[in-house]
Amino acid sequence: MQGVILTNEQYREVATHGSINFPIQYYLDDTLYFHNQTINRHWHPELEFALIQEGMVDYWIGGNKRTLKAGDGVFVNTRVIHGYEAIERALVPNIVFSPEFISGGNHLVFQKFVQPITFSTISGLFLSRKVKWQDEILHSLNIVFELMNSKDKTKELDLQVLMSSIWKTLYLHQESYENSPHSSNYYILQTRLQLMLDFIYKNYERKVRLTDIADAAKVSKSEALRCFKLGADITPVEYLIQYRLSKAKELLLNSEKNVTEIASHTGFENVGYFSRMFKKYYGTTPRSLRITSLQKQ
Repeated sequence: MQGVILTNEQYREVATHGSINFPIQYYLDDTLYFHNQTINRHWHPELEFALIQEGMVDYWIGGNKRTLKAGDGVFVNTRVIHGYEAIERALVPNIVFSPEFISGGNHLVFQKFVQPITFSTISGLFLSRKVKWQDEILHSLNIVFELMNSKDKTKELDLQVLMSSIWKTLYLHQESYENSPHSSNYYILQTRLQLMLDFIYKNYERKVRLTDIADAAKVSKSEALRCFKLGADITPVEYLIQYRLSKAKELLLNSEKNVTEIASHTGFENVGYFSRMFKKYYGTTPRSLRITSLQKQ
């Protein structure tokens, strides 16, 4: 994922993680490829583990923020808004996976060991090597990341075993999570953000006004601005633009559409404005990015 996390459904990320048959995906986020070295706040129905391989980041899980350094990690529960930013370059490998991946289709396992966490008030967990059981998870995650990039004959089986082991450790230490109860206002904010983000993800290709975004959550424009400020530290319109640009970047790198077609397809009515905004966020023009990409192939 580069540039901006493509979100759609109330900050919901639109990317598909893994496949139906093997719902887990590995990513290596390099903050140099994101505007302002910020991975914008987003959410997805999948679970996520990440660790800081290099650098230092300020990481948000729900309403909680912590500065993490190399070696630290995070667990993010399903449907929780999260994101991070770095001042200098940071590398953050991560895996995003379906809760069903843990149970392997076994309903009893899912009901007994997965749901108690995914249906809890736990938004996530900051993982530290200073805590023995958390260090075990971080160590296992490094092995998982290596496996995701391997061609081992038993890769899928090894991943299933390792992820189940990680989940077992997480499950057995639920009582020790640093998890203060959230207020009702927190849940209201998260729900409204999710609704507005979902609207952006589904409608970014057409003309979208601030009123439209606010209406998606049945709130006023001022409340929409407040929710985005508190939950994402950005305005709704800025988020919309960033999302459109990230979709445009994907098309530039992975399609044969010309710049004018891409601008139109991602909701920009004026190709000149699109090019200016693209250069502002990515430091290069759409055409230059495509040329550079082709030269590297």
